[in-house]
Amino acid sequence: MKISMELIDEMRRRTNCSYQEAKELLEKNNGDLIDAIIEFERRHGSDNHKHYKHKAKGHWEHCESDHKQKAKSLLHKTLVTRVVIEKDQNIILNVSVLILLLAVLISMPVIWIWPLAFIVLYCAGYKIRIKKETGDEVDLNNIVDDLGNKVKNATETKNQNPAGSNQTGKQKYAAQEVEVKEKDGYNEIIVE
Repeated sequence: MKISMELIDEMRRRTNCSYQEAKELLEKNNGDLIDAIIEFERRHGSDNHKHYKHKAKGHWEHCESDHKQKAKSLLHKTLVTRVVIEKDQNIILNVSVLILLLAVLISMPVIWIWPLAFIVLYCAGYKIRIKKETGDEVDLNNIVDDLGNKVKNATETKNQNPAGSNQTGKQKYAAQEVEVKEKDGYNEIIVE
């Protein structure tokens, strides 16, 4: 039986054997690629697997370094992003998001305390902000207030308008404004 060059190339690509060995194995197995590969593996044992590990190693190293870079970037962002709690322009707490996440993980058995603490601080008039590395600020108080106002307005609009004439309410809430303020070198983003 005549063995094609494509079949020999495929055998070499899969096993990293020589042309001569690929041709001999394919001839012995009547051109059956699977049987030739199996016989090659029997002859060479685990040496063949080392080739695949070596060949794939470069790919895995690239992926590994990619993941390391992403992890470093994420760690850096959690270190420089701050959670600030203040009342009457006095900063009560200014802590890294990483520290806050660790505190949440450590207190996992009593995780319900965190939402409760957020609600208590909000109701007590404390201002809760997240300061990003770029200077952007996310004001959680404004977000919660805006959300509450939107729900309140939506229910009032629904109660005022009959079911068929709800178009003005949809038009009113379709447009949202984003206001950007400059304060102390930081950008403050307020979604209204």
